[in-house]
Amino acid sequence: MNGIIGMTPIALQQNQSKERAKKKKKKIQSSSEYLLGLINDILDMSKIESGKMKLEPCNFNIYEMLDTIGELIAPQAEAKRIDLVKDIRMDHKWFLADRMRISQVLINLLGNAVKFTAAGGRVIFSVVELGGDEEQAQVSFAVSDTGIGIAPEDQERVFRSFEQASSNPSKQQGTGLGLSISSRLVQLMGSNIQIESAPGEGSTFRFAIPINLGEDMETEVSKEEVSFEGRRVLV
Repeated sequence: MNGIIGMTPIALQQNQSKERAKKKKKKIQSSSEYLLGLINDILDMSKIESGKMKLEPCNFNIYEMLDTIGELIAPQAEAKRIDLVKDIRMDHKWFLADRMRISQVLINLLGNAVKFTAAGGRVIFSVVELGGDEEQAQVSFAVSDTGIGIAPEDQERVFRSFEQASSNPSKQQGTGLGLSISSRLVQLMGSNIQIESAPGEGSTFRFAIPINLGEDMETEVSKEEVSFEGRRVLV
């Protein structure tokens, strides 16, 4: 909010260069997006604590979901020259679950991994189908990094609301709600997030959840050739 209030009057000043005005507007935009993220986190936590957070299952293609997540995280990783590695091993493609909340958890874990990994490091994103039956599959998600790591005494604290690890060099950034929300969402899905970490040796956050199999929505594309000869076409 300070960024928005501070930069707006400067951006509105007359007789300043376009470059300077553009720079201030970019700061206003980034501050606004960051503030929106904080508000959404607080609203989510309020829903969770009041017991009003409900999962909303939908039929979705897990590969499309993972591609979308990758597209959101890739620019952050590229900016720090971090090698983002995907390890996807799935037997099924279509599932019935709350795609938005699964994505929210994974984006949070991947965002943290990139944030706390030094330039030139590596982040590994693994999604593996462990097995199941005709109606349900057990899917394991894991995010590993070569970042700063978390001390054993801090590993439980990072899931508490408004708290971060004491070794966190960027305590002024964020509300400390991201991992707490992610942990609660995974609990709603019937599991828990587990940490494997040590200071200076990176971290791995993983969870495995049961997901109902969905309906295959893909249809075979007809190979029959269609001729438009002698017809008028409006494009």
